[in-house]
Amino acid sequence: MDLNSGPERFAGWIPIGLYWRGTQPMVDWCHAGDARFTDPFFEQTIAGLVQRPFQLLFRHQTPVEELPAINAALPGLKLGGFIFHLSRCGSTVVSRMLAALPQNLVLSEPRLLDFVFRSHFHQSSISEEQRITWLRSLVSALGQQRRTEQTHYFIKFDSWHALQLPLIRRAFPEVPWLFIYREPAEVMVSHERQPAAQMVPGVIDPRWLGLAPDALGRIPGDEYCARVLAAILQTALTHSNTGNVQFINYRQLPDIVFSLILPFFQVSCAAGSMSHLREVARLNAKEPSQPFMPDSAAKQKEAGERIRQLSDRLLQPWYEQMEARSSHSA
Repeated sequence: MDLNSGPERFAGWIPIGLYWRGTQPMVDWCHAGDARFTDPFFEQTIAGLVQRPFQLLFRHQTPVEELPAINAALPGLKLGGFIFHLSRCGSTVVSRMLAALPQNLVLSEPRLLDFVFRSHFHQSSISEEQRITWLRSLVSALGQQRRTEQTHYFIKFDSWHALQLPLIRRAFPEVPWLFIYREPAEVMVSHERQPAAQMVPGVIDPRWLGLAPDALGRIPGDEYCARVLAAILQTALTHSNTGNVQFINYRQLPDIVFSLILPFFQVSCAAGSMSHLREVARLNAKEPSQPFMPDSAAKQKEAGERIRQLSDRLLQPWYEQMEARSSHSA
């Protein structure tokens, strides 16, 4: 077999981005070898890989339509679960704890999935069935086994990707999923300090929020943030009857990783590995060189009257429904 031609030449490679060449969606690939994705985010690992001299000389770009043939020759690991979240609520510590176990491949918020979710806005002829095919193909290509010990595969989505649950559940109806959330005022304080991209009006399509495009300029920034969070909570609740799901409150972390999340995802953890996972949890999930410092009390104190009013009006009803469905309410 000639490994320099045909789909087999993609062994050890990983898709890192999609782009338009005219009307043709193209996939950009990077050689990942046996890299372990243990950084807080997928893009951090990729940033390190693309700086290697090999990457400057050798790259693959292929039409997205070639993905099914590549997947047939090099199928990805079976999906063990998805992680969705409200944002700023501990999902990264969960993904890092899972990634610390050698049997797990965990990809945290790969941005190239954004392309699939938005592609029909760029080109209206793209159907939902096409997007489902692309999503399945990309997830399979991302999940190639890189080390012999890898048997479980997980994806943590970006927070706004929860708005895509209708499409994701159609593509992967059997995959179990978590939704991690937090007291809404604390999440709003975090975004007030440092807004995430999805909190900038126009970054995500306003139709996903039930808003008309011309309404964006009339909504104050803090209210827009609350509406984004409310849409995420509502969508997660709406789709909670479409599969095997667990709702996890931030305050349950990290202990619930051992008591519920690992069993839920059917991942075993030897006694010797538990101390390692607890050490991971003691560190700041996004800045692992620093210790984790609890901040709920500070955020509650910082939340002003405006944030509390918005939270009570737009978020609290959904939060209370989620609390009633959460694992700790049983």
